[in-house]
Amino acid sequence: MKKLKHILSFTLIFLLNSCIVKSLRPFYLAEHIRFNDQLIGNWTTGENSTWEITSFKETWEKDNEGNSKLMEDDMEAYESYKNAYVVKYMSSEKEAFFLAMPFMVDKHLFLDFTPFEYEDSGINRLVAQHLLKTHSVTYVDFQNDGTIKLKWLDESVVTNLISEKKLRLKHEKTGIDEDLVLTASSEELYSFLKKFMKSDIENKWDKDVIKTLKPSNAKP
Repeated sequence: MKKLKHILSFTLIFLLNSCIVKSLRPFYLAEHIRFNDQLIGNWTTGENSTWEITSFKETWEKDNEGNSKLMEDDMEAYESYKNAYVVKYMSSEKEAFFLAMPFMVDKHLFLDFTPFEYEDSGINRLVAQHLLKTHSVTYVDFQNDGTIKLKWLDESVVTNLISEKKLRLKHEKTGIDEDLVLTASSEELYSFLKKFMKSDIENKWDKDVIKTLKPSNAKP
């Protein structure tokens, strides 16, 4: 794995085959960041899909062991992401790496996902330069059987709220497919999540953007 000090130099791609909500800014505020050891480990969501979740801090320290000449920018990155996870997601022999920042919305744990490295074979370089490093957000729902459900915020749910004028959140429609991209501030995004979790919106968590993580050593 390449040194994590290069996390900001890679191009965006997200491998979940569904319409998740994307944002130009993080969904979290620094004062709500909370690290949780329960996420650390190796997980699977199917025969060809695996997740390896590690501590950013521990991975960074291992990568930079004995390096006493870290540049100022490197240390700024470390301070920004020291409470995050490094997520290695592999599906159908394709792998990607994400930074996932854990944060609390009242009593609920969320992860702010940002990709920083992916397998880019076959992607035209000019196409790659059109892709942005956006954020997505997932609700972490711990289950009694030891599994973890990652529930991404679904684009159709947010689009309906906006069209029905039940939500005022800065956004843009971009690209040929008119993808929804939120442009609101992190403060506004966090405030939205607080209200969203308290709402009684029907089917607020679409099954197509839910991934159930099972421990890799769990018996079938």
